[in-house]
Amino acid sequence: KAGGSMTEFDTPILIVGGGPVGLALASELGWRGVNCILIERGDGDINIPKMNEVNMRSMEICRRWGIADKVINNPYPADMPFDVSFVTSLFGYELGRIPRPARKDQKPNAFSPHMLQVCSQFWFDPILKDFADSFDCVDLRYHQKLESFTQNEGGVTAAIIDQETGATSTLSAHYLVSCEGANSSIRQALGIKMEGTDEIERAMNAFFKAPNLMAQTGLDPATFFFHIDQGGLWANVRQIDPANDLWRIGVRNFPGEEVPDETGLNQYLHRALGRDLDVEWVDAHVWSRRAIVAETYSKGRVYLAGDAVHQLAPSGALGMNTGIGDAVDLGWKLAATVKGWGGDGLLDSYDLERRPIGTRNVEKATGFNADHTSIAGFDGMEDDTPEAKEKRAELGDNLVTNVGNTFRTIGLQIGYCYYDSPICAADKATAPEDSSADLHTTTYPGCRAPHIWLEDGVSILDKFAQDFTLLRFDTSLDTGVLEKAAAEHHVPITLVDIRNEAAADLYQQPLVLVRPDGHVAWRGAALPEDAQAVINTISGN
Repeated sequence: KAGGSMTEFDTPILIVGGGPVGLALASELGWRGVNCILIERGDGDINIPKMNEVNMRSMEICRRWGIADKVINNPYPADMPFDVSFVTSLFGYELGRIPRPARKDQKPNAFSPHMLQVCSQFWFDPILKDFADSFDCVDLRYHQKLESFTQNEGGVTAAIIDQETGATSTLSAHYLVSCEGANSSIRQALGIKMEGTDEIERAMNAFFKAPNLMAQTGLDPATFFFHIDQGGLWANVRQIDPANDLWRIGVRNFPGEEVPDETGLNQYLHRALGRDLDVEWVDAHVWSRRAIVAETYSKGRVYLAGDAVHQLAPSGALGMNTGIGDAVDLGWKLAATVKGWGGDGLLDSYDLERRPIGTRNVEKATGFNADHTSIAGFDGMEDDTPEAKEKRAELGDNLVTNVGNTFRTIGLQIGYCYYDSPICAADKATAPEDSSADLHTTTYPGCRAPHIWLEDGVSILDKFAQDFTLLRFDTSLDTGVLEKAAAEHHVPITLVDIRNEAAADLYQQPLVLVRPDGHVAWRGAALPEDAQAVINTISGN
């Protein structure tokens, strides 16, 4: 079977958890031809989404897998603007607005072949599931619960319970990965602690159906609404599935631990709408905004990804998207190790690269959340007077400028860099600044190799091979020494010549070696003096 010389094991890799991060890891491994088994205690169906936005970097990953069009063409209406609107209430005054074009109005940009997409979890998970399931080497098993596991230097043995029949079984694997979410039983069994603030604040999300609500409000259509009244920024309301009239209200600083009865839910909705409205309540739950990161992302042969190792405020839409980044980073390294060319240091670099990103994104999301709590309303916000109108305009400017930072995140989405990575060959250039709102385009080792359009519809990202790609912008350079050193250690490198002056300028050096995950491993004006040392570094040997 593909990827498996480990015939004494049931599978090289056992993934626990079938949410978007687990499915993304199974997809990455399947795409690379590596055997894996994914077990999920439920049936995999999503009725109420926890996430609603697939950011630019996650879209680039989907493009690499060949499923970006499916995400783009999901059931969210193509003509519904992704705008963010600040309102006193849905039937009250709009204070300000951040335009974000509807899908049909999105234009190719200079920084990425994709823009952020609204694609709620009940659409996104099935896309990932279908993709992962398309590979013969991926085995998705539902209604299977991990009961316990043991590990030694050679592998991991897991005890499994079938949730439908009660039957027990065991699975052996070289590696175990927890994608179980915030309450990871594997993390707890390993004794890995979470560091940070366990509860910033408590919140409540409630989902309801309200036919034709958007048109009734008289507001210009938008996807996301922030609600500000005399009590400050106290809630948000989001369109989830306009075709089926599904909305969500999120209440901040929720006072209790129990979901209110229908009367209580209607009171919150009245405050958000500014009037009574008869709606169908679908679901409600209380949850905690957190700012925590695991002290380590692995122990022995067990690895953790997604909410199992980082939990952050939803401000900035970083949660699931950070987990997708974990899955891709871990996925190519597991694949390289299973196939035999990844060195001992390759999997060690997963924690060293991804934990700083988890910490960064938790800190950024917490900062955005603090910006929201700092906004104050004023008495008489909906008065029809010149004084109130002037105050509303001032408040709207404040909201668009400050709370708006939550939506100006191109640097957060695609500008992160694996500074000081042990598997990137650093050079003497100054490391780029890490910025939320701005993208510092660079080929500094550890950073995402930048996008540029080579021709209509073709990004330089589309030229990357599945494993390492040596981009050569000066075809007079002989790269044979580096390719020979890689071949001797079975490290797969594909040479790709790029004859494009603008791309050569953007990439700064005539030779740029891109990793299997699209980040830069090495760059230079000429071949390194010790090509073997570079190959050893990038492969973790």
